[in-house]
Amino acid sequence: MRNRLFAALAAATALIALQTGTANATVPGSPVLYTSGPAVNVGDPLSADLVAGTVATMYNPGTTTGVKCGASHIGGKVGVNPPAPGTASGPVNTLTFGSCTSNVVGVSSVISLTMDHLPYTLSISDSTGFPVSLDPTSAGVIQATVVLKTLAGTATCVYHSTSPNLAGSATNVPAQINLSTQNFTKTTGPSICFPSIDFSASYGPVTDTAPGNGQVVLVN
Repeated sequence: MRNRLFAALAAATALIALQTGTANATVPGSPVLYTSGPAVNVGDPLSADLVAGTVATMYNPGTTTGVKCGASHIGGKVGVNPPAPGTASGPVNTLTFGSCTSNVVGVSSVISLTMDHLPYTLSISDSTGFPVSLDPTSAGVIQATVVLKTLAGTATCVYHSTSPNLAGSATNVPAQINLSTQNFTKTTGPSICFPSIDFSASYGPVTDTAPGNGQVVLVN
């Protein structure tokens, strides 16, 4: 009985190790993006909301002062999904924000927060750390517009990404995409608009919403 118990424990340990390795190791010949069910095909729509319990933030750098949003949605489709190792990419046509508030003195509410000049291109690599890049297209630079209701009236703050793209990373456990402290600088707006802001948000799980799929998308 004792030997059978040890054998069962050893088998369970091996199974856990195999599952963990499969979730994080590249499988040559398999696509960069995959699910536990149907394949992730070119043209499949992908969709994700904020990770449960998190908020998207645009804060004055080094502080927790600015704008935070309790809802955000990112959506696009698969343009390229080559065999691993490689990089999958596709257009992001939707990047919306809602339930936004501000703790800036003099601001009574957030009327809107939008990301302009869509579509962007989202790229996910299966190299170490699963790097993610959100790049502009011919529509224009990555731009955020924040409209605030203030004691003096409406203030419109327009910001451009300091870098040519937004950089982040993906993880499989948990399955999500993370964008952290991506800097924007003000191009137009009154003095109540900060000269620069840092944008952070985590989206997940990313789901393939093609008919018959509906599975969480992972990186090979």
